[in-house]
Amino acid sequence: MGIFTFTARVHALMYEKSNIEYRLMKLTKKMQALQQYSSLIANGGVSIGELLSAPGMAMGRTLNYLAWAHNNSVLYMQQNAPQAISWYQNQMGNTQNAQSMQKMQNWIMTKLYEQGREKAMQIETRNLKVEEDRLAQEKERLTAQGTAVEAELKAAREGRDAAIKDMAPKYTFNA
Repeated sequence: MGIFTFTARVHALMYEKSNIEYRLMKLTKKMQALQQYSSLIANGGVSIGELLSAPGMAMGRTLNYLAWAHNNSVLYMQQNAPQAISWYQNQMGNTQNAQSMQKMQNWIMTKLYEQGREKAMQIETRNLKVEEDRLAQEKERLTAQGTAVEAELKAAREGRDAAIKDMAPKYTFNA
C-alpha cells in the first residue's frame, strides 16, 4: 500500500512544483515588464515610439499614466497659473508691452505644466517602487516554496523507491 501512497504524493508534488514554476515565470515576466515601464516613466516624457515598444503587459498602464499625468498637469497649471501670472504682473508693472506679457504668460503656463508632469512622474515612480517591492517579496516567497516542494519531492521519490524495493520478490537460490 505504501507504494501507491508515495506515487500519489510524488505526482501531487510534481503538479505543485510545476504550478509554482509557472507562477514564478509569470511573475518574472511581469517584473520585467514593470521595469521596462519604469524606465519609460523615468525619462519624463513618453514618446509614441517608446509607447509602441512597451511590453504588452504595460501598454494599458502606460496609456492610463499618460492620460492621468496630462490631466493632473493641466489641473496643476490651472490652479497655479493665476497666482504666478499675478505675481509677475505685480513685479513688472506696466513696463511691458502686450506681446511680451503674452509670451511670459505662455512660458509660465508651460513651466507649471512641466512641474505638474514632474509631480505625476514622482507619484507614479513611488507607486512603481511599491509594486516592484511587492512582486520581489512574492517571488522570494514562491522561490522558498519551490525549494521546500523540491525537497519534499526528493523525499517522496526516495520513499517510493524504497517501497518498490521492499515489494520486489526476493528469490534466493540455496544449493
